[in-house]
Amino acid sequence: MSVVSKVRGFFYRHKNKFVVGGALISGTILLSKYAQHRLKEWKERETIEFFDRNRKQNHFDSIVKTSNQTFSNFSIALQDLISEIINADDIINQLTKNPENKIELWNNLKVLVFTKVGCLIYSTAMLAIFVKIQLMIIGGYLYKDPNSVPTEVQEKYLSLCQNFLNFGVKKLANIIENEVFKYVGILDLTKQLKLSDIESIYWSVQVSLASNKDGPIEQLRKYILTDDDLPNSSDIYDSMINDTADFLDSDEVKSLATHCINQGFNLLSDQLAEFYTKDNVTSTSDTNDPFTNPFDLTKPLAKLLPLMNRSMGKQSFPQLFVQQLMSNNKLQILSANVYESLL
Repeated sequence: MSVVSKVRGFFYRHKNKFVVGGALISGTILLSKYAQHRLKEWKERETIEFFDRNRKQNHFDSIVKTSNQTFSNFSIALQDLISEIINADDIINQLTKNPENKIELWNNLKVLVFTKVGCLIYSTAMLAIFVKIQLMIIGGYLYKDPNSVPTEVQEKYLSLCQNFLNFGVKKLANIIENEVFKYVGILDLTKQLKLSDIESIYWSVQVSLASNKDGPIEQLRKYILTDDDLPNSSDIYDSMINDTADFLDSDEVKSLATHCINQGFNLLSDQLAEFYTKDNVTSTSDTNDPFTNPFDLTKPLAKLLPLMNRSMGKQSFPQLFVQQLMSNNKLQILSANVYESLL
């Protein structure tokens, strides 16, 4: 038998094995090529998503930076406005001249100082929320379509914060003054106040404002959006106004506003604690104790008022509060939620 015949016989006897083996090899090659193709597609998709995430994160970080700077700039104007609306300094200057109506002036001063502090805390927290929401709405629209919001529309939309400064703050100051008068107007100027007494006064004011029909938390939207601002068409500006109104009316934002306001009053307590531990205070604690608990100390209301008013200077409490709000984690989460909701 020739070699050719032997080879032919071998293939004939094992032809099924060769068919199966060939099919397996061919299938393996095809599967390998398919897997390589799918792996290439997955890598390409992952690369695109990676760059998209980076682009989105960079864009978001840029909006956060812009919103912080915008908030900082507006907060300076806000502080000047509050000092103008609630002019406690003028009364203090009059009192230095020992006028005949000094008792009347002192009684006016105690209401104005407590009102000024409360108004600054409320309005700064509200301004932070307004600015964050507005900048994130603009950012969300621009990320989807860089040409969707013309510059003039952006300027018109951002000018809504001027509504708050022009009308909202004055309305807020009047409401807070009315509530403060209920709790501070009855206090004697010689009354010794503990730090906990001041906290109790402001807690009572917060509770009263929460139940007020024009309260700044429940009616948050109306402090920045007037009836004339409400949309009457379907253009991009009105869509942004609708989005703003929806966010400001949401329970999430109202809860956040309360959180930020509480943060402001906590910071106020920390600052006042430093005043209480200075000289010329009366303590109910053991004088041999090297630690002085500020909550055990008292100050007469008349001495406390100038200290509280002075703490409202730009380089003191207001600046610290603005910095705290800019790094507030819950505000950052709100910013991310607003931004993502528009993508």
